[in-house]
Formats: sequence, C-alpha cells, structure tokens
Amino acid sequence: MTYLPDNSNCRNGERNIKKEIEKIRNEINKDQYYLHCQYVMGVLAVKVKIIGEQLESKYNREVIQNVSQRIKTPESIYAKMKRKNLKPEFTLAKTKLNDLIGIRIVCLFVDDVYEIAKMLKEQKDLTLIKEKDYIAKPKKSGYMSLHLIMGVPVCIDNKMETKTVEIQIRTTAMDFWSVLEYQLLYKKNVKGADKTGKELKEYSEEIASLDRKMLKLRNRIDAI
Repeated sequence: MTYLPDNSNCRNGERNIKKEIEKIRNEINKDQYYLHCQYVMGVLAVKVKIIGEQLESKYNREVIQNVSQRIKTPESIYAKMKRKNLKPEFTLAKTKLNDLIGIRIVCLFVDDVYEIAKMLKEQKDLTLIKEKDYIAKPKKSGYMSLHLIMGVPVCIDNKMETKTVEIQIRTTAMDFWSVLEYQLLYKKNVKGADKTGKELKEYSEEIASLDRKMLKLRNRIDAI
C-alpha cells in the first residue's frame, strides 16, 4: 500500500500565516498607519532636499545622488517579528521595530555620508535614538552603510507622537554592492551560499578600497 504525504499541516500553517498577516493589515488600516507614514516621509523628504541644496551650494557639486523611501508592508512586519521570535501583532511591532518607515540616501563620497548625518542630527525637531556605523565596522556579510534611527514628531488627534524612522546613508558604491547582494543571495536559497557570501565580502572590501581611492582623487583635484 502506498501512503501519500499528509499536507494538511502545511496547508493549516499557510492559512494561519495568512490570517495573522491579514490581522496586521486590519490593525494598520484602523491605525491610519500609511497616512502617518506618508506625513513623516514628506517631512524628511523636504529636510533632505534642503540639506542636498545646501551642500551643493557649499561644494559646487552634486552631493546627494538619490533618495528612496519605503513603508514596511504587513508581510514584512510579520516576517521580521517572527525572525525576532516576537508575537506578530502590529501594536507590538510599533514598539519593537525601528524600521517601519525607511529612507535611504545615496551620495558620492564617504565624507558626504557623515556630513549629511551630522546635518540631520542637528535638526532641532528630530531626535537621534540610535546610530549604527556599518562603514567604520561593516557587518560580517560585508554590508556597509550608516544607519540613523530618528524620532519624528507627528500631531495625531491634537496629540504629539514620535514616529521612528530608519535613515540609511551610503555611497553609490556601497549601494551597488547592497542591491546586488540582496538580489544574488538574500532572497534566494543559493547552493554554496557560504562560498558565495565569502566572495561577496571580498568584493565589499574592494568597494571600500575604491571609495577611499575616489575620495583621495577628489581631494587631490579640489586642491588644484
């Protein structure tokens, strides 16, 4: 007699995951989450634009190359809460996750990264909650970027609340590596992942070296 595998547990598991994600989605809609996130991103977009214009005027060159924003989806919230072994509930996620709102600023040179960060930290209405310098101390994978967790005040129902935002600042070279690493390894179950990861880390070190060389070249040109 041939026994067929019982897939009922798998199907039940998938249904439960969908229910939990849908619950997060419903909580988000009740909380006006997207509306508040759009407000916060609008505030920061204006600030970053002004900072970019000030630096362009100061150095007579373009400093900020690109700015992108994203709001964490219910699926992403669920996945991250599970990775942290936390109950996948939106009310808990708001207190445990600092990157529900994310902004990425890409610039040309490493010293630009730190100057942009300094100007953001000097904003009187923003609060620095945490800073992680993955440029000075890259992650084991080779990932490099400067992360600022900042509090942005928002008026909700005539009450002031602080929304946390993760701001990533990196060079174009760092961004190039990060995007490729994500596409090549992070989202896929790659055969020989350890070997691939080691190779990507080596390329990260080469990119860091290139960033330093380009900064020296720029300084040499500026001195002429």
